[in-house]
Amino acid sequence: MPTLERISQNKIINIGYRDAAPYSYKTSDGHVVGYVIELCKDVTKALKKNLHINDLVVNYIPVPITMRTTMLNHNIIDMDCSVNTDTAKRESVVLFSRHYLSVYTRFGTRSGNTIYSIADLTGKTTSVTKGTSDLIDINVLNREQQLNLLLLTLPSMNESFEAMSTHKSYATAINEVSLKQLIESSEDPKAYQMSELTLGNPQDLGIMLRHDDIAFKKIVDEALSARFKRDDFREFYEQWFNSKLPGKNINLHMPLTPELYRYLTK
Repeated sequence: MPTLERISQNKIINIGYRDAAPYSYKTSDGHVVGYVIELCKDVTKALKKNLHINDLVVNYIPVPITMRTTMLNHNIIDMDCSVNTDTAKRESVVLFSRHYLSVYTRFGTRSGNTIYSIADLTGKTTSVTKGTSDLIDINVLNREQQLNLLLLTLPSMNESFEAMSTHKSYATAINEVSLKQLIESSEDPKAYQMSELTLGNPQDLGIMLRHDDIAFKKIVDEALSARFKRDDFREFYEQWFNSKLPGKNINLHMPLTPELYRYLTK
């Protein structure tokens, strides 16, 4: 059954998320919030209007990063509203919305372990998260340049960062936004640094949807496009990337650049 038909029939939408601030996370008082969560709230408002549902129930379901595709295709969730990189390989099994961000993967290390080039990692252990584009990119780089990197793959970005912080790995490869959040959330942010060096191409991020669900994707894309074109979009963006995060005593200090604004509104 198509997603829109199921939502219309049951008057319920199931939204997947995980602990990945500022994209999505649960606050101490139990509210699920985040940049992508707010975008998905725009989608639910559009669904109410398009499907003529006044009392649409929204369920937030925690989704392990390695289970997002399975949970989508088994109808456990209707869309995954967290950090998801749009890749050609993934497009064979899921759909992606209009992109909501473009980020680079960078390396996090303890202060003093500066990485100027990828050669600085030769023979060293690098922690990376399972099921991510970061793992794909670093595997390709390792193979093509014969770097002899020792890769420690872990279930979550938190665990990948922790491995680096506890000296189990020399560095960790994580998208720059999540890496900045992990550094700022640590007990001593000055003990860590993020590399200028980037890994692979920029990652285009989108809301993950079921494959071939074109009608649903159309509503999602229109809702995102409307948000990006609103006069208050800059303020909305700054709330999540350049202000104190709701429920967290941290600020990522990652303002909206002219290049990113053009990318989102093109």
